[in-house]
Amino acid sequence: MGRLILGFVVIASVFSSSAMAQEIQGHFRARPPEMTIEGGKFSGPIKDVIEEAVHTVGLTIVWSDVPFARSLKQLQEGAPILVPRFNRTADREAYSLLLGPIAVQKRRIMFAVRQGDEHRIKSYADLATLSVGVKRGTAYFDDFDKDQSLHKVEAVDDQNLLLPLRAEHQDAAIVIDQTAFESAAKAMGWTGYVWADWKLDIEQGNYYAIAKSGPFAPQASALDAALKAMVADGRVKAIYAKYGLDPEHVE
Repeated sequence: MGRLILGFVVIASVFSSSAMAQEIQGHFRARPPEMTIEGGKFSGPIKDVIEEAVHTVGLTIVWSDVPFARSLKQLQEGAPILVPRFNRTADREAYSLLLGPIAVQKRRIMFAVRQGDEHRIKSYADLATLSVGVKRGTAYFDDFDKDQSLHKVEAVDDQNLLLPLRAEHQDAAIVIDQTAFESAAKAMGWTGYVWADWKLDIEQGNYYAIAKSGPFAPQASALDAALKAMVADGRVKAIYAKYGLDPEHVE
């Protein structure tokens, strides 16, 4: 009897380990309208697209709310994670496998300033004399990202991007996710900011990423193929349409 029980334990352990091996940790963060967190629930087209894609290769995703800077660190460490809404940069490609893109999106770089300062930024050159809040780990545009002469102040999220601006501890905040920034401002009840005169329109691929040295790297090709098929057959557009969105131009 003892050997029989031991046998069941071993078999159960094997099946448990197998199930665990098929589970990837999805790192979520609030980036409305594509990624929304309400009442502890995650939703949005980016979530729906990748859940459908991973199902085709026998994986499931378990989501958790993780700051983007921590996601980047765990990708570098080879963790078993998937990070959505990921921008391609040379340094990130050293440790990440990029899946997609599911769209090349038109985005607008904007600078939030306090009311009355909207004319303070009329060109890129005007940033040289200002302290500018940035979200840690976020890629904006090459000139800005590589400019070591600028005074950049890192924040972990939109709320912490807003707080020093409201307190007059910094001059401006660079924003690539307008809706997320405005939602954070509304949540804290602050309306004392405006958008500076100078804005920059860019295009960025919307990717997912897994760790190049992580356990799910062997599935990267299959996942990438599944996403590209969803783009080609219109499935990505259909999922975005359910939310009233266009995957190539998200306000």
